[in-house]
Parts: sequence; C-alpha cells; structure tokens
Amino acid sequence: MAGAVLSSVLGAQARDTTRTKRDTVRGRGDTATAKPDTGAKRDTTRDVRVRVPAGPDSLLRRDSLLHRDSVRAQNPPRDTIKAPLVNAEAPVLADPTGSFVWDRRDLYSTGALTVADLLERIPGVTTLRSGWISQPVVGAFLGDPGRVRIFLDGLEMEELDPRMERTWDLTQIPIWALDDIRVERAASEVRIYMRSWRVDRTTPYTRTDVYTGDQATNLYRGYFGRRYNHGELLQAAGQQYGTDPGRNAASSDQLAVLLRTGVARKRWSADVMLLRGDRNRGLTVTSPTSDSIAAVESTRSDLYARLGWGRSDSGLWAQAIADGSKYTYGGKKSSGNTGVAIVDTTRFRSQYALSAGYAAGAWRASVTQRFRAGLYQRVATPSARAGVDTKLFTASVFAEGRGLDSTRRFDASAVLRPLSIVFVSAAIGTEQSLFPDSTSVAQFARAEVGLRVRQTWLSGGVLRRDPTMLNGLRIFRSATVDTSVDALQGVFATMRGKVWKSVYADLQAVQWSDTGSLYRPKYQTRSELYVSTSLLDRFPTNNFHLLASVVHEYRSSILWPQSTSVIRLRGYRTITTLLQVRLLTAEVFWTFKNVMRERYSQIPGYPLPRGTNIYGVRWEFWN
Repeated sequence: MAGAVLSSVLGAQARDTTRTKRDTVRGRGDTATAKPDTGAKRDTTRDVRVRVPAGPDSLLRRDSLLHRDSVRAQNPPRDTIKAPLVNAEAPVLADPTGSFVWDRRDLYSTGALTVADLLERIPGVTTLRSGWISQPVVGAFLGDPGRVRIFLDGLEMEELDPRMERTWDLTQIPIWALDDIRVERAASEVRIYMRSWRVDRTTPYTRTDVYTGDQATNLYRGYFGRRYNHGELLQAAGQQYGTDPGRNAASSDQLAVLLRTGVARKRWSADVMLLRGDRNRGLTVTSPTSDSIAAVESTRSDLYARLGWGRSDSGLWAQAIADGSKYTYGGKKSSGNTGVAIVDTTRFRSQYALSAGYAAGAWRASVTQRFRAGLYQRVATPSARAGVDTKLFTASVFAEGRGLDSTRRFDASAVLRPLSIVFVSAAIGTEQSLFPDSTSVAQFARAEVGLRVRQTWLSGGVLRRDPTMLNGLRIFRSATVDTSVDALQGVFATMRGKVWKSVYADLQAVQWSDTGSLYRPKYQTRSELYVSTSLLDRFPTNNFHLLASVVHEYRSSILWPQSTSVIRLRGYRTITTLLQVRLLTAEVFWTFKNVMRERYSQIPGYPLPRGTNIYGVRWEFWN
C-alpha cells in the first residue's frame, strides 16, 4: 500500500533474483545438505508473523468424512485386475489371413457404424441398404440373405421382427455394446460371434462418444464399469441417436441400454445382463411412391443369467445360460405394403444353453446343447466344435443338429502353410433340410491359394454352392417373391497387408459365373488403402496415432425378383474417406461417405444418400 500511495519500492520487494532461481526439482547433484548460495541476499520475510487459518489436518480432525476422504486422496487405493467373467468360446478360425477379427478399439477404427460395414470386407458378401443407419440393411452371402447368423455370448440370436421374416436387419445388432467380433467365413454361411463388453479393473472406467453429421444425425454413448474388491461387477452403458434423412424417409430415433451385474472369482463367475433397445423408425417410401417400409415403434429386450466355471481359452470349462428375448411391437397390426400379416404384437423366445469344452495349447474342443421355446416351437439343437491352430496348420470342424429352420449342418475348413510365404486353404459344407414331406441336401465349397510378397498377402480362390431357394425380401417391396436358383460358382482375389512403411492395403474382387445375379452383382470390388502409424520416433510414449483411409467400391448391376417381372439396378462406384487421430485416450474422427456424390440404389426405389459426413469424438477415462 505504501508503494502504491508514495510511488516508492519497498525494500522487502527488492529481492535479488539474478543469482538464484526457484528450486522446483533437485538436479542429479542436489542433496539435502547442499549449502545455499552465499551470494543471495538474506531473506528477512521469516521474521514476519502472520496468523493463518487452521490447516487442512486440523480441520479434518473435526469432520470424520473429510478426514476419510483426505486419507484416500493421500493414499489412493491400488488399481487391481480382478478375475474376468467367464466368456463365450472364441472359435478357431481357419482363415488364411485372419482378417475378420476385431477387438473393441479396432472395431471403431474401421469407421463402422453397423455390422454391415464390417461384412462388406468379406469376399462373397453383398450388403443391401435401403437408406441411412435407421433404415433396414441386410447381408447376402453367396447371394442368399438367409446365410448370416448372429451369436452373442454363446447364445444364438434370432431376428424377432415379424416384418423381416427371420432375415437379420443388420442395423439392430448392437456393436456399441461389444468387446470383440469374430466372423467365421464357412463354406455355406457366415457366422458372427460377438462377446459383450466387460471390465476387470477396480479403477472406474468411463467413456463418452459424441457423433454428429449430415442427415440430421446426432449420436451419444456413455459407459461406466467397475470391479470391486471381492470380485463384484457393475456395468452400465447406453446409446441414443436420432436422424432425419428427409426426402423419402421420415425421422427416426433409437435408445438402447446395457446393464450388467455379477461376481467373478478365480475359477467361476456368475452374472446377469440386460440389453434393451427402443426403436422409433419413421415411414420410408420408394421413389416414385409405390411401396414403403412401414413405420414401426418397437422394443427388443434380451435378458440372460450366466453361470460359468473355468476359462474358455485354458483348460476345462463349462457354462450354463438362461435367456429370454422379447419383441414388443407398438403400432398398427397391419404391416402396410409388405404383405405380412402381424397377428401378435408381442413375440417371446426363451433359450437355454449348456456348453462345456477343453482348451490345451493349440487344441480346442467343445459341445453345446440348446433348448429353445416360444412362438409355438420347442427345439433342441446339439452342436459340437473342434479346432487346432499351429504355425503350419489350422483346422476347424463344426457340426450342428436340427435348428429352428429344420436344417442340419456340417462344415470343415483348413489352412496349410508349407512355407512361411505360401498357404493353401479349403472349406466344405453340407446342409440337410428336414421337412415332413421331403429331405434335401446341398453342398458348398471354397478353395484358396495365397502367396506372401514381403509383408503383403496375395490370394485367389473359388466359391461354389448347389441350387437353393432364396427367400424374398418383402420388407422392402411387397411384390418380391421367393425364387429357386441354379448352382453358382465364382472366383475371387484379395490383397492384404503392409505395402510400404505405414501404408497398408485391403483389396478384394469377386466375379460370379452367371449373368442373372439375384441380390448380388456379377462383379464386385472393394479397395481400401490406408495409413496407420503411431510415429513412435516422435511420440515414444504411444500417446498418438494417425489413421487415414480411402475406400473405393464398385458393383455391377443386380437383379431383384418380383412376381410380375425382374428389376435390374444399374451398377455404381463410390469413394469413402476416413481420418482418425488419437491423442492420449481421445479419438477424433471424420468420415465422408460417397465423396463423388454418386446417384445409386442397392434396392429398387430406395436411393442412397449423396454424400454424407459424420464426425465426432470417443474419449476414455480411468478415474
């Protein structure tokens, strides 16, 4: 105050700082007995006596809660890893390059918004989209939309929406709630094995995802998970999104939640999980207006209780799961123009699965018995699986008894690696359809040969199936009919791996032998070139990662079967870009679909968006 009023400098403020600096961290030669610099002026402030409030310690003695929190802050509990929940078996995949396995982080790094974005990477699979992420999407393997099956935590999931007629709407598979996905490319079908998200640390885990973009799209996700000192578990997660594509589609939104609680010890675990999704899908009409995908308000709930012993990847293990799946349809009992009469607004199916297996080294074996009841059916389906995975040889065998579709299945696949730069792969499959008045058998096969050039795998192969019946996709057009098709054969080629330094390639091309291609094009290619690097020479702590990719997709014309005629859809080509940057535990991304703004359709009458941006951030916290 004297200095301010008299414009003079106080002596106590004239400290000489030219000789000494503030000691923040001792250097290598500093010790507790080091003598102070004698060139510095004597500090006289120690003679000043100022009364200060009671320190934190004295305050905490008066408040036991504050004292407890202070002790925890000064001595935080140690982060420990608890025994994991018993998880579903991860089947041995006799796939030459192992390209179809994604863990939780890789799943989002692909830029996938739905499972359909992942299936497009598999030769022989064709996705058919009717619009943006809220409109139905189906996947056809070998031109058959019924050859995609979904498994979650050892349970076989069933599409309960009566409009879909047991064909999966891939937008309804909750990839946001998963820990990993393994896609088994068998000779006769594609099986998607999913394991739900779980945590094993006592430190609370939280995560927030925020997306926004074109089509008035806004998406939010939140996660919380924690293990406790005696092995207890608590997890909660949710996703909400809304979109308004305009033009031929009304606004839609969806809210989904995951809740899990349980306990896990060294050799056993028990847990209960609820997965629920509320959907409000607006009306989607064709252009010109002649057909529609009716609006729907529905809720699907999957609740299971699981008891397990052992680990599915080591030694002897066993699991028992009881599941109930309920689909509630809130809306009109008529399905509009799809031609499907909906009698019941609620559909329920229960499933009980008993499984056991043994894993030792490279060997795996397991047996499963499923009991399913509901919708006027009671079906017991046994299955068995065996696999071996070594450096030179990988093989997998799967056999399944009569299922919901009255079909018995058997398939086997193997990969032989006589040299480190060569592989030979083969797969066979048999389906026996059991009906009261007839029995039919269909054969499937795949063969592939690959060569490694430096760090890139080049391969080529053949796909084949017997004559079959294709179920009509009446969800999109009421006049679509079931069609019997002849035997089919196709050839494919792939290129996967590192091209140069941090540049990678993932290319595939398929050509079918026939010209009448129902639900699939005669020619189909997908080419992705991407850069993936952490720049460890600049960021040795691995707190940075860059991913930039460009995807080019080409399809020739496809045919759509109807009762009066066959509709031909012209071919197209699109380009999609993805840019993603990770800083510490936050990932910022930007995806631009259909950069060239191509006008095209994959289903007659349902034009797809011309250029769509979506961007956002995913941020993990351990706190």
